[in-house]
Amino acid sequence: MIIVRPDLACRESSVAERPRAFPWHAFHFALRRCAIVAAALMCVPEMSLPAAPGSEQVTAHADVLQQLDIAPVWSVHSIGRPNLLTRDGHQYVAYYDHERFLTIAQRELGSDQWSYHRFPVQMGWATGGHAKLTLALDRDGYVHVNSYRRGLLQGPPQPPLAIYYRSTAPHSIDQFERLYMISETEHPHYPTFYTVDETLFFAFREGGSGRGNQLLNRYDADRRRWARVFDTPLLDGRGEMSAYVHGPGGPVPGPDGRWHLLWVWRNTPCHSTNHSLSYARTVGKDLNRWETVGGIPVSPPFTIEHRELLVDGAPPGGGLSNVLFTMNWDSQQRVVVSFHRFDEAGASQIYNARSVDGTWRTVPASQWEFVWGDEYKGTGALNIGGAVRMERVAPTGDGELTQYIWNREVGGTLVVLDEESLAVLREERPRPTPEWRQAATRPESDFLVEPIPDLRRPGGRMRVNLISDMDGSDLEGVAYYVRWEHGGPNRDRPVPEPWPEPTMLRLYKIRTAD
Repeated sequence: MIIVRPDLACRESSVAERPRAFPWHAFHFALRRCAIVAAALMCVPEMSLPAAPGSEQVTAHADVLQQLDIAPVWSVHSIGRPNLLTRDGHQYVAYYDHERFLTIAQRELGSDQWSYHRFPVQMGWATGGHAKLTLALDRDGYVHVNSYRRGLLQGPPQPPLAIYYRSTAPHSIDQFERLYMISETEHPHYPTFYTVDETLFFAFREGGSGRGNQLLNRYDADRRRWARVFDTPLLDGRGEMSAYVHGPGGPVPGPDGRWHLLWVWRNTPCHSTNHSLSYARTVGKDLNRWETVGGIPVSPPFTIEHRELLVDGAPPGGGLSNVLFTMNWDSQQRVVVSFHRFDEAGASQIYNARSVDGTWRTVPASQWEFVWGDEYKGTGALNIGGAVRMERVAPTGDGELTQYIWNREVGGTLVVLDEESLAVLREERPRPTPEWRQAATRPESDFLVEPIPDLRRPGGRMRVNLISDMDGSDLEGVAYYVRWEHGGPNRDRPVPEPWPEPTMLRLYKIRTAD
């Protein structure tokens, strides 16, 4: 039985006021007959930046091979997450700068000097995915960047609606062309580039939350044009709902040679209206042939009427979240879907599901008494990670799976699962965090964030995220991370002053093997 909690129904919230400009002035996949709307943009000259106070504590750890300041960035709230990409001897970081302008920094791996390109795209009070920026390199090294138009303070003229730029030369950020992919009226929500076997894809939603379709474009590097992968939307909300897709927003390849697609439906912008966790896969590598987990043929567009694709049919108010679901594969390349929903008592639980003879078998990984409460509902960017966290299962190679789960009342634990039954065998203490990571995630700013419950801001010290490299395929024995310090969520609404000063976006090079 699935509990439905009517007490978590959403209420309409007022539209946020237009934010003020920040006062400092010192210093992110068949393009047919595409029209160039704007050409070369300014390139900020190279500059060296001094290390921030306290950053030397990280450098002292043996695993830290290099630490390099990138640029000061906006820190009042968690604006769109920076992107880090390392390939072909070059490194790129896309971010919103200290005045919330979309910016790309670039360097050669042997150099400590960054060059910069600032775009005429200034973000407002949108948070996280609602201020999403996405960065990619195509097969030939051209730089592609796309930014969400939602909540802009200012942006390039329309049409086209999309904020999409491509560099005019490989591995160069000196000049960009502003283009559209398929149509001047295309308005990508949650834009995401991702690369599979050197093929660049672009996943996005057309339409708003609760009334949108999920689409997928593919880039032809020979013709330098984009085309739709499917003649129809991949996921069609029929004007009544929209899909939130696991991972990059489109199908992802698995170790079994198939493409896999996992999503939840959502009826309105309210988080509590998530429902109907669903899954489909391809027949082999062919993106034009799809089937259920039981092998029944299906074809896009996938809609809510495809009940044979359900992993879990939790209705609105049942505890599904568009943030808390994921998938991975066990040692036998069988997909395992992990997700959050409420149990019969209305408490939050983490579940894992796998197909047995073509039918999904679901097993709880937790036995929590934690009740999420009113924070489960709401619109705008919510502080979901402040209530519940989970990771996908990981095979250990000895017939077991491990999974990290957390809630704010009991903290985190590493559950060990039987690989065949998915039953919990035991709980273990989470693996200790490496010393360099502990040091890197300590706030450097002494600013104390004021608690504002309505904005889901708990208050206290600034927050720190470590963002991993999106590629790094040609690196051996090392990994790169970007450190990003900010004031936390704000539900896409203005944050009252006082504000913290800009924080330093910083790169770390970490030893991963001897």
